Amino acid sequence: MNIVCTGYGVIAPNTNNIDQFLSNLINGVCCLDVYEGEGPNNETNILGLIKEELDEDKKLKRLPRVTKLGITAAKEAIESARLEVKDKKVGLFFGISLGAIREDVFQDSLIYTHQDQFRKIPITLAHYCNYHSITAAIGHEIGTNGITKTISTGCTSSLEAIEEAMVYLKSGKIDVAIVGGSDSPICKGTTYGFAKTRVIPLNQSLEEGAVPFQESSKGFAMSEASGVIVLERKEDAVNRGASIRGEIVDIVSNNDGIYIFSLDELGDQMKQALQEVTENRVPDYINSQALGIQINDQIEKRCSKELFDHKMPYTSIKSMYGNPFGVTGILQVIASLLSIEHSFIPPTIRTSKAGYEEMNIITRTKFQEVNEVAITNHGYGGNNACAYIKKCSE
Repeated sequence: MNIVCTGYGVIAPNTNNIDQFLSNLINGVCCLDVYEGEGPNNETNILGLIKEELDEDKKLKRLPRVTKLGITAAKEAIESARLEVKDKKVGLFFGISLGAIREDVFQDSLIYTHQDQFRKIPITLAHYCNYHSITAAIGHEIGTNGITKTISTGCTSSLEAIEEAMVYLKSGKIDVAIVGGSDSPICKGTTYGFAKTRVIPLNQSLEEGAVPFQESSKGFAMSEASGVIVLERKEDAVNRGASIRGEIVDIVSNNDGIYIFSLDELGDQMKQALQEVTENRVPDYINSQALGIQINDQIEKRCSKELFDHKMPYTSIKSMYGNPFGVTGILQVIASLLSIEHSFIPPTIRTSKAGYEEMNIITRTKFQEVNEVAITNHGYGGNNACAYIKKCSE
């Protein structure tokens, strides 16, 4: 059974819709900025922020930003797919990593709790603490009330949401899957937490920091975004005359299986997942999870050497968009679908390839026919997820 994508939507830094996403990918536009005084000791930090105001009516104002981003991307995806959700068995699957942690409702309530100021706790707090309330609110706004799932496995969340949606589609429990990721996590709490583990690029310029495949990079750029795709069984999509963007062939996920406060420097499980998903297949390139953390990027280098002898083209869109946590995987999927549809490999911008010279890293947009793409993704907490997508045959 073939599972195909019939629509997609995106909102991200410097990206209000799918057309802007495509333009930025083709032109290699950096959507990140250096912000003064954002570090724990007033250092600079590199971030990917959505600066445009979100359109919202009165009833949406009480919802957290992460929910509003998800609604925006989901509406574009449904419109792109020309989908009518009524009278269909629709499943909604969202990957979310850090939820509404950045919101004042969440942050202030922690202070009020420690001060025993019960009256100051807003009635909305319980929903702001509950990740699934985000997905449920998105479903209400787009008109779905069937199977509704929230997957939270760190940065692999949205890719594993696709994996789960495929199982439901193949089982026949649903006819359409609306699958997305949404995260808006940037705040002092997340900045301080990741600064403690030394994986964010404090006091680094855009030439040095948050650069995939570059040994001078001291970490990744936190960013916010939402991406959504519509999945259907191929025969159903053909029967309703839908425009098919590409086929999701397979997704393989696993976990490093190490002590949670340790670091996996070998990447055996990532290699295993990529080897399994590419078995007997030859992708045109790897859409990599490399993000500027040296341990992670060195694991990508190891996979490149041991699985492809450094001959396989690699690229990472995180040089443009940073790391929007649970949205990362689905952004990579959408970027790969666009590259298949428009015949190009997006570049890894800003990198000098220092320390990664042996790899076949695409640093300038390469226009060529693209039929198949493999995707690598790693999440905080040890999950790995690798996907394989291809152009849909007639």
